[in-house]
Amino acid sequence: MNKHFSLRKTLTATLVASACVVGWAPTAVVAAEADIAKRLDALEAELAALKAQVARPAPAAAPASAQAAKEHVVSGTDGITVYGKLELAAEANKDGVVSRNLLQNISSNIGFRGQRRLTGDLTGLMQIETGIAPDDSANSKTFASRNSFAGLRSDRLGSLIVGTYDMPLKRMDGNVDIMWGNADATEIILEGAGTSRQSVTTAGASYAPFSGFHTRQKNVIQYWSPKFSNIEIKLAFSPDEVNGVLSGTTTTAYRKPVYGASVEFDNKVWQFGVATETMKNFTADGKNMTALMAQGGMKLGDLAFGLAYSQLDNHLNKKTSNWVLGAAYDISLVSFKLNYGESSETADGKNDGLKMLGLEVDYPFDKNTVLFGYYSKITNGANARGRFEGGDNKFSPVAGTDPTALGLGIRFKF
Repeated sequence: MNKHFSLRKTLTATLVASACVVGWAPTAVVAAEADIAKRLDALEAELAALKAQVARPAPAAAPASAQAAKEHVVSGTDGITVYGKLELAAEANKDGVVSRNLLQNISSNIGFRGQRRLTGDLTGLMQIETGIAPDDSANSKTFASRNSFAGLRSDRLGSLIVGTYDMPLKRMDGNVDIMWGNADATEIILEGAGTSRQSVTTAGASYAPFSGFHTRQKNVIQYWSPKFSNIEIKLAFSPDEVNGVLSGTTTTAYRKPVYGASVEFDNKVWQFGVATETMKNFTADGKNMTALMAQGGMKLGDLAFGLAYSQLDNHLNKKTSNWVLGAAYDISLVSFKLNYGESSETADGKNDGLKMLGLEVDYPFDKNTVLFGYYSKITNGANARGRFEGGDNKFSPVAGTDPTALGLGIRFKF
């Protein structure tokens, strides 16, 4: 039986009984019953309005440009959280010579993040993250292939983690790192993925003159300071667990530890930072590979933009200067985004520099689901072989050719 009908019947019966006891006339009873009925109708209308307000759908998500591009460990309640991202795009891809139609899986992943408060100040941390490929399981990565670690966080002293994790330089892309999929130029230009595909020969052995600083580091120990006046410091060290390559004709083996650090200011409007990374004994004759990055940006209302500069040096007469500009503008729920960057020649006359343009439009259906489209182009120098790195399907162009990509994708985060 309807609860409201039962309540109305009970109140009405009580009113009639009371009227009989005090000797009211029948007309008075009818009038009182009518007044009670009106009040019950008003209460039922208010209750219906409250129910409708509670059941109202959540407001649409903020424009995509306001969403964080990279996940960080955050504070919260004790327990394990399952999270992840599925991102796939239908893409028309040309490597400069051959055209292809394909489905790109773009860094889809699933992870488990947990924490447990140990004392009033100390919290235990863990994370296990794995790359997955919904379109082709053969491209799924091994378990814990992405950022995975155990660690401790002190509210006063900062966090210490050990495992596999992005180095501070890779994390410090700021407002420049706003593009998705094959429209993203930060990895290719700033972090050296495009330049690292060149090769040279020294002492009879071929190797890349640069290493891409876009890769996450295994066997790493990292410290993250608490934020003081919106400033955060990160330090990282990865010991070399395997001997390196031969040096010339000798059998001397080099250890190759990696060091990194960053200092970053972020008050949610302005952001600035500098970072450095060193790969010891990178080259065949024991030279170090170093990277330096500086970036700054602003998020003000519907506009966000950033500019970043990096310099990669193998200390063997090979050096590049690189820069990327990124910008996003939101109109209602639609975000219009672009980035453009250039990487210089590794040395005068090498003609191995490259440029990249990426354009993107995002439409979020809600805070989890975003439809996006993109166009990107890499312009390679005569001896450059830069390629797209965002999706599982990667095609190596002939030196001097210009790859392009046009895609329509969907991203679901949970």
